Amino acid sequence: MSLRLTQSQRQSLGFRQIQGIALLRLTNEDLAADLARRAAHNPFLRLRLPAGTASPGTEDLADSQGGLYAHVTAQLRLIGAARADEALALAFVEALDGNGWLDRPLSQIAASAQRSLAQAEAMLTALQQGIEPAGLFASGLADCLRLQAIDRDQHSPAMAAVLRHLDLLAQGGAAAVAKAAGLDPDQVAACLARVRRMDPRPGLAFGGTPAPVRAPDVIVSRAAQGWQVALNRATLPVLDVIPDARAAKGMGAIRAEAEWLSSIVERRNRTVLAVARAVLNRQRGFLDHGPGALLTLSRAGIAADLGLHGSTVGRVARDLLVDTPHGLRTLCSLFDGGPVRAGPGRRPGPQPAAAAIRYRLGQLIAAEDPAAPLGDAELAAALCREGKPLARRTVAKYREALGIPVCTQRLRQRA
Repeated sequence: MSLRLTQSQRQSLGFRQIQGIALLRLTNEDLAADLARRAAHNPFLRLRLPAGTASPGTEDLADSQGGLYAHVTAQLRLIGAARADEALALAFVEALDGNGWLDRPLSQIAASAQRSLAQAEAMLTALQQGIEPAGLFASGLADCLRLQAIDRDQHSPAMAAVLRHLDLLAQGGAAAVAKAAGLDPDQVAACLARVRRMDPRPGLAFGGTPAPVRAPDVIVSRAAQGWQVALNRATLPVLDVIPDARAAKGMGAIRAEAEWLSSIVERRNRTVLAVARAVLNRQRGFLDHGPGALLTLSRAGIAADLGLHGSTVGRVARDLLVDTPHGLRTLCSLFDGGPVRAGPGRRPGPQPAAAAIRYRLGQLIAAEDPAAPLGDAELAAALCREGKPLARRTVAKYREALGIPVCTQRLRQRA
C-alpha cells in the first residue's frame, strides 16, 4: 500500500449545462409545456404558446380537440397490447382516414414502426377487437362490415360470402351477389338487410378528419429550388425577455435566468434545425422515392458534419417527429446501418440501409408469381442485380423479420 498524489483534468457539467442538454431532448410540444411552467415563476419572461396548446394542469391536447383521434387514443389506454407497444399502436392511429379505415397496407404500417408483419397483425387484431365502435381500423368497406357483423354475432358463412362479393351489388344487384356467392336469394336478402343497419364509415360520426398522433416538429416541403426543411412554427413556442428598467433591486438573478433561458431555447431551435437538415440532406433519395431509397447513416457521421458530439445528435433525433412526403417519421428512424458487404454487385458510394433492403424484399415477394414463389437464393440474386448483394442467410433473416414464410409455405397458402 502506498500514497500518491496525481494531477488530472476533468470537466464536469454545471446545472445550467445540464438544463440546456435536457432541452435538446424535448419535442416542440414538450418544450411548450416546460416553458409554460418556467414562465409562470419568472416575471421577465413572456411566452407565446402555439394555438391550441394546453396550459399546465389542463387536459391533454388530444382530449381537448375531440374527434376521431381523441376518441381512439383515449381507448388505447384500455387495450393491453397497445400499452405494451405504444409506438406500434400509434402507427395504426396515424394510418386512420376519415372513415375510420386504414389508409395504407399492413406491411407499410409495420415497416414504419420497425416491427414484423406478425407483430403488426397481432396489434391490428387487438385494436379491432378492443376499440369501440366496431369497424374502426378496417382495411376497407367489406372488412368494416365484417367486424361489425362479428360484434353483433351475425357473421355466418352466408354473411362472409355476401361480403366477399359486395362489389357486385352496385352492378347486378342482389341476384348477382347470390349467383357469385352460391346462395339462395332469400339468404342474400337477409344478410343485406343486416348490412343496411350497419355503419359503413364509423369514423365520420366523430366529425372532421383524424388528427395526427402528435403534430410534427419539423416539416419537409418541396420548393422550386428543392426540398425545404423548416421547424413547425405552428407548434413552436416563442419566448421573449420583457425589458423592464424599473425592475426592483434584488431581481437581477431572476432576469439573468430569463435571459439565459431565452438564449438556450434559441440555441436549441438552431441545433434541432441543423440536425434535421443534415439528416434529410443525406436521405434525399428517401424524400424523392420513399423508404426503398434509405441509405446507411450514422449519428457519428452527422455529428462530424456539424461539429457536434454524437450524443447531442442522438438526443435531438430520439423523439423528433418529421412530416415527410412519405408520412410522419421520427428522425431517428432515418438512421440505419447496412448489411451490404463488398462484392461483385456492390456499387460505389453510399450503400442502401437495412430498412431499405427489407422494404425492397417485401416488394419483390409481393410481386412474385403466386404459382412460382421465389426462394431465398433467388431473392438474393434479384437484390444483387440491383446493387444490394446479400447472403442467402441474410435474406432469410430479413424475410423472417417481415413475418413472411418460406416459399414452399407461401405456395401452399395461395393454393
